[in-house]
Amino acid sequence: MRSRARFVLWLILWIAGILFPMEFLARVWPAFGGICNTIFAPDWMHIIMHRLLYGALVFLLAQAIPPVSSKAMLALVGLDLLVGFLQEGLQLLSAGMWPGWPPEILDLSVDLIGASMGIGLSRLTLRIQRSAKD
Repeated sequence: MRSRARFVLWLILWIAGILFPMEFLARVWPAFGGICNTIFAPDWMHIIMHRLLYGALVFLLAQAIPPVSSKAMLALVGLDLLVGFLQEGLQLLSAGMWPGWPPEILDLSVDLIGASMGIGLSRLTLRIQRSAKD
């Protein structure tokens, strides 16, 4: 598989994994629900997972939109928030809930921290690659 096609596939799979309504699956498959609750129920683990998911998302997106300008970094943050809003919306719909704003705002804030981590890692990677060429 060509490099670009592989990148697009990884990006699609990553976003699909983020958007997949885990709460719905946890309700219809009790074994998965038990594992999901063990992993995501503690607040600290929920925060770590959001940071990792969205940090990796932005790192992947930065392969197509290198964060070398303010405009590029703003685009990456915007895409991060777009996926975050979609994920929160799908999660609420699949759970049959109405937004409980504090939890959603917390998740989106943590998603932004993850985006910042992804941008930072991407910029570090670019710097290392440039210094290796010199």
